Amino acid sequence: MKSTAIQSIAIILFFLGLSSSSYAQNNGRINGRLKDARTLESLQSATVVVLDKKTNAVLKEALSDTNGAFTLDNLPDGLLLFKVGYVGYKTFVKDSLIISAGNRTINLGDIKMNASESSMLKEVAITATGSNEQIGITKKKFLVEQSLVSKGGTATDLLQNIPTIIVDGGGKVNLRGSANVHVLIDGKPSLIAGGDITQILQSLPASSIESIEVITNPSAKYDAEGDSGIINIILKKNKRLGFNGSVNGSAGTRGNYNGGLNLSFENSKVNVYTNYDFQRSDTWSNGRQVIQFLNPEGPVVYSDETFPSVTINKIHNVKAGVDYFINPKTQLSFSGGFNSNRLNKDETLSINQSAADHSVIQTINSKNLTDSKGTTYNLNIDFVKTFNKPKEELTVSIGYAHGTGNSVQSFDSNTRNIGANQPDELVTGVLRPLSDNSNSYYNIQTDYVLPIGTGNLDVGYRSQIRTDNRNQLVYNLNNTTGNYDEYYTLSNLFYSKDQIHALYVNYQNQINNFSYQIGLRGEDAILKGNVKGYDTTAVPYTLPVKVINTRLYPSVTLIQKLGGDQQLQFNYARRVTRPSPRNYSPIPDISDPVNYDVGNPNILPQDIHAFEFGYSRNWSKVNLTSSLYYRITNDFIQHLETGPVNGIITTISENIPHAYTGGLEIIGRFRFIKGWDFTLNTNLYENKTDAAPVYGIAKSSGFSWNVNLTNNFLITKNISLQLRGDYQAANVIAQDSNHAIYGIDAGTKISILKNKAFITINGRDILNTRKWSFTRTSNDVLLDFERRTIRARASVSLTYNFGKDIFKAKKIEHSTEHQEN
Repeated sequence: MKSTAIQSIAIILFFLGLSSSSYAQNNGRINGRLKDARTLESLQSATVVVLDKKTNAVLKEALSDTNGAFTLDNLPDGLLLFKVGYVGYKTFVKDSLIISAGNRTINLGDIKMNASESSMLKEVAITATGSNEQIGITKKKFLVEQSLVSKGGTATDLLQNIPTIIVDGGGKVNLRGSANVHVLIDGKPSLIAGGDITQILQSLPASSIESIEVITNPSAKYDAEGDSGIINIILKKNKRLGFNGSVNGSAGTRGNYNGGLNLSFENSKVNVYTNYDFQRSDTWSNGRQVIQFLNPEGPVVYSDETFPSVTINKIHNVKAGVDYFINPKTQLSFSGGFNSNRLNKDETLSINQSAADHSVIQTINSKNLTDSKGTTYNLNIDFVKTFNKPKEELTVSIGYAHGTGNSVQSFDSNTRNIGANQPDELVTGVLRPLSDNSNSYYNIQTDYVLPIGTGNLDVGYRSQIRTDNRNQLVYNLNNTTGNYDEYYTLSNLFYSKDQIHALYVNYQNQINNFSYQIGLRGEDAILKGNVKGYDTTAVPYTLPVKVINTRLYPSVTLIQKLGGDQQLQFNYARRVTRPSPRNYSPIPDISDPVNYDVGNPNILPQDIHAFEFGYSRNWSKVNLTSSLYYRITNDFIQHLETGPVNGIITTISENIPHAYTGGLEIIGRFRFIKGWDFTLNTNLYENKTDAAPVYGIAKSSGFSWNVNLTNNFLITKNISLQLRGDYQAANVIAQDSNHAIYGIDAGTKISILKNKAFITINGRDILNTRKWSFTRTSNDVLLDFERRTIRARASVSLTYNFGKDIFKAKKIEHSTEHQEN
């Protein structure tokens, strides 16, 4: 027994001696911080690697944290090679670093990373695949070049593949359990399709997008719009020294195809660029809706509808711009864009209306045709001035956009009455709605950053003015005369002018490992307009609309950096969601003869208080970000179903006193095996809404969750594979109980012609499982709805890059420090 104890102690002492000896030889450290060379913003989730200079073996690997900081511990003595790889940036290399007994710690300080001269960064040789994500607690940036499953698709397909974002079957974007997210294009609202977000996203080819930013709790510097945050879609702006370009094309099933051309030229004084994209999408949709009238006016108790449709959309996008470098610290930019779209929709609507015993009383068969077209253009001037004092900067931006659109619709219906208590007769009706819309947008913004001590003071001003003219004239076929008479009850003219004027101040500083940011934004928002229409007796009326919303929006961010490459963060921000044109425009959508959709001119904006507590930690092969969030929403906007009037129910926007959302979001990026990395995102949340008895809404609550998983495989040096799946569980919001939705996408990319060209083959929703469905309940109506939308199931894309650098950048003087493409 004693002998065994002595042997055990000897063994322990032996291994302690080995570990002590090992520690003496492996206690070197390299640390530093990564920043964007132009904006000085911290770069998170960059791959930092140390290799043995002689053998080129990887000794240590890590990811930078949310402040761009990194630490590589337990390094052996010897001659080392240091590399940083980050998608969209040149690889940073520092060689001949020496760890020795007299030099155990090397602090590289701030490493300024320069943007890559090509949109495709070469894979860092010592990593499996390059990351296309910059994930922080409140701000996440996704570089979309490596999203293989969305190639050949639209911005809608691309957003579907972004962690934290869910796109339902109707094309509506959801972020953290809310559809009230503010979507911007290059930092500004878009007027494509009159500002309808769903149509905007379907009008942008994925190939025209450079990156997507998701900001869940923006500071006072950003617009206060959007209760769950901001999604900013950044379009490509090709920028390489000399003359360069790329051409791409894609062909998919069901007659879907698109193509594009990107050209740019840059020297030391000017950068000129232009992009053109064309897209033809052929969308098949099949839906069903069953309505039960709980308090029927007559014998009809059930209405069973099916509405298959085919939509063909042809879209042209052009973007061009010039950056003029007046001097090394001053830049003046001019840019503009043009969008043209033409949509043709053919829908067949079949309705069976039946009694309580489900016997059919009436059938309606309608052929709904839509032919619409629209154009939008925008012009922008941007000025940037930096100063000798580091981080001091002045920016001025002026923008103007204008859009027009018109549509001709035809709803030809045949109604047949059936039953013993009424004659069997056929009634033909034809409605012809004609719509003519125009809108304009004006924007002026200035921002100034002033370093004060160790902190920064940001101040700025922004004015946004938007005007809308939405006119609808409806004509009804007179079966007696054969002429079309104006249907006054459904004809409306609506004009509105929406102004938002804002001032903000923001201060940020850092004390040791604690940093803070405090901001205040004041917005004066005024919506004025008028509605011109006719009452049921064809007497004209004018209804004024006026909504004034003047508020202060404070924001607070507190960050405590902990040891072990981890940090805690707290955020608070007051936000607002202002009504969209669909919410407040009184012009009805009458394409469904038994269910009209109309806006509410008296709708109020939502007032939101958003709280978030986050924790993040980086290991050598794992990057973890988690957030607990809670939102209180006053005057919650919800689409409600009213009781039937003359057999027609109406969907209208109304305010519910309060709604609450709380949840936990976790995003993890894992790289355990060379050649394979995956990103896993899950979001668990609960929605609660107050009762609104006047609308027949009881107090409700519902728990839900969603998860998505994206796998990236590097099969060979020139072949990569991506496999993605997502699942959105059922959830409850006010009247709506949304059903679960899930799907799987896959794609592969093959590099050819010495990495100058790429072939991408992908399939979206390959199991054909994604469909949008929900149940809506009120005191008067029970509605079951489902729709499945099918675009290209599979597509093949080709991208070819051409050109070369004819102007060479100045080399770094220090031979041991360089950056390479």
